[in-house]
Amino acid sequence: MSSDEEVLVGELKVVYDFVTRAKFRKAFGALQKILQQKTPELAEAPTRAASTADKDSLEELLLFVVSKYADQLELEEKFQQVFEVIEQGLELFPEHPELLNETGVRLQRYGRSLEASICFERVLLQEPKYLKAYQNLQNTKCELVERWHFRMLNDEVRNAAYRAAIQNQIKAGHAEVLDIGTGTGLLSLYALNCDGIRKVAACDGSEIMVQIARDVFGANGLSDRICLFQSFSQDLKIGDKFSLIVTETLDSGAFGEGILETLIHAKKSLLLPEGRIIPSQVILYVSGYRSRALTASNILINEAFSSDFNLPSNCLISREGIKCYDAEDVSRIKANDDFDFVTDTVCTMTVDFNDLECLERCQDGLEECKFELTCLEDGILDGFVVWFDLMLDEENKISTDPTTNTCWNQAIFKLNQRLPVTKDQQLSLAMSCKDGALAISHNLNSMDNQICIDEHVLEFLNDSEYYTKLISDIETLDDLEKVLDLSLFPYAGLKLLKEGKTSMLFCLDRAEDLIEFIANQNDIPMSAIMLLSSLPEAFLLNDYTLDLIILQPVDVFGQINSEHFCQYQSLFPKLKPTGSIVPSQVELIGSLIHSDWIVKCCRVENPELHQFHIDRYLSTLETENHLDLGPFTFSNLSEPIKLAEVHFDGKLHEVDTELTLVEPTDPKHIHAILYYYQIEFLPQKESLSTRRAQSFAKQSAFIIPKDAFQRTVTTGEGEPEGDENQGKVDKVSINIVQNHGVIKCDLLDCQ
Repeated sequence: MSSDEEVLVGELKVVYDFVTRAKFRKAFGALQKILQQKTPELAEAPTRAASTADKDSLEELLLFVVSKYADQLELEEKFQQVFEVIEQGLELFPEHPELLNETGVRLQRYGRSLEASICFERVLLQEPKYLKAYQNLQNTKCELVERWHFRMLNDEVRNAAYRAAIQNQIKAGHAEVLDIGTGTGLLSLYALNCDGIRKVAACDGSEIMVQIARDVFGANGLSDRICLFQSFSQDLKIGDKFSLIVTETLDSGAFGEGILETLIHAKKSLLLPEGRIIPSQVILYVSGYRSRALTASNILINEAFSSDFNLPSNCLISREGIKCYDAEDVSRIKANDDFDFVTDTVCTMTVDFNDLECLERCQDGLEECKFELTCLEDGILDGFVVWFDLMLDEENKISTDPTTNTCWNQAIFKLNQRLPVTKDQQLSLAMSCKDGALAISHNLNSMDNQICIDEHVLEFLNDSEYYTKLISDIETLDDLEKVLDLSLFPYAGLKLLKEGKTSMLFCLDRAEDLIEFIANQNDIPMSAIMLLSSLPEAFLLNDYTLDLIILQPVDVFGQINSEHFCQYQSLFPKLKPTGSIVPSQVELIGSLIHSDWIVKCCRVENPELHQFHIDRYLSTLETENHLDLGPFTFSNLSEPIKLAEVHFDGKLHEVDTELTLVEPTDPKHIHAILYYYQIEFLPQKESLSTRRAQSFAKQSAFIIPKDAFQRTVTTGEGEPEGDENQGKVDKVSINIVQNHGVIKCDLLDCQ
């Protein structure tokens, strides 16, 4: 060993000593000094192989130290220093993908999604197959512009109603317009295109939406005719007042985006005395419903689980279910025959947006509307669904009625029990909207003692088919003394403990209260259960300790559990030589589909928005992977086939495959690749599909870009004139890439 190498080894020992003592600031400083000295030498090393190996090991060490040091700074709430440290790391290894991705993750965590997206895009420009950044970018895009925004922009009925109402009011002389919550600027464009318009201003609190609106106004040559503010309307500092205020700041429960507070302020500070507001009023309706799909994420409805662990009924409820209401697309659930109205429908509340006194009474909670619902037949009541009619003016109306073809979701108020009801039974309720929070009060909830757990854990526990199959397979194994169960909930591990088939269970603490409750109810000593705060804690277990490791292969959103798969190989040393790890195999299954619904959720399809150039500026925020797909309307264009085997590591894997269409199809009708998984828990055992009616894991889809086929399909020149299959395709070739446990599908060509 040369003297230089001895010096380097000594310096690295100092770094490792700081790391073992968790003194990451000092470790970073020492490593930074080494790298500043050695980086030129690495570049001039005698052999490229030696240089690459040394550089890779130093990069890996730097990434670890930077990550741990940044974690410490976060705990100390020194957020600015976090990014200073990461930037110093990037100075040593410019454009390092892991460091750039780490920067993006932390920016996203702090709510700085736009900056985060730029970091992820920088990574993908260098390494398009670095799918950790790809997945993060998809998630960030959904935060920047929620998917419902695309559905609303694609709703031609909604747009036409707003356009007509704006035209009517401007024609009536209300020609000074303020657009509150402008979004992409569509309503302002309608106003600017009206004869007689005198002044238009618009505001929005979202940085990304204001940026898009500014670009849209510029593309339409209207920048000099509108004042655009990145601000909430309550914070506007302008001296002008307006004769017309236009807004669509309503959620599925009408008032959840603060429209009452917004309009109270607007009427006092921004609207002329004789001014008008669009929409003019909202009328709310309510009905009782029954739906297993909605209930499965709110309460435990699986009697087998209660029976296995001697649990009282109604003992488990979703922690998230305590909130006022959820937003759900009832028409999608009805399409799967899992939603029924079990009461009549009642019109409950009308709020006049042009009446200041009415707005203030509602905001202060002084308007409480009592009403009764009548049950239509004997059955089960799971909760209440609310929708509304939005009266824009005297002539134009938008309805969020779930029986119509609307872009809106509905507000779902869930009960904490499945309540038996009888025909003609009267249910007494009251509705209010104090502080802008729509609420329904009643005495129909269970008053029993309950344990609140994560809604995703509840969805898992209500999928009895999954863990029944898991348990039946692992019960064929012998000598299961120690088990690590990393499932969403350690059902299998607890059952093995209760039945005396294992003596020690290691599991995650995400449902600690429920685990302790089950242990007490079933005489399971807590000393036999070791709770882990995270997966990395499992690596602290002694080697050759475990007889069985149970992983969670797929999450509730329908994507691979990348953390578990990336750590799969690292967990093997924890197994005894005769031990087993579950699952043994996972396959990705997919088919080509046509679905107008899914396309309208992912990109702008409305031709009018193309004329306004809105699609051009929203296209960068379109996503390629639609997760968490519940029931929706689609038609299969090909039979489901195995697309790829899912690899249990974090390495790069790539495969091409071909899907044959059931019949020749116009490429523009091929919208997505719908996918799910076949899970084999143990070798030679029958696999279980996640494509089941009561599966905890939803389906997902890779969206085929709008211009994908324009790049790959021939024009059809030379084909016989009048051929009915002219321009249609029979086969589609796709490329499937897996990296860091993330999967991505891309179109190759079609013929």
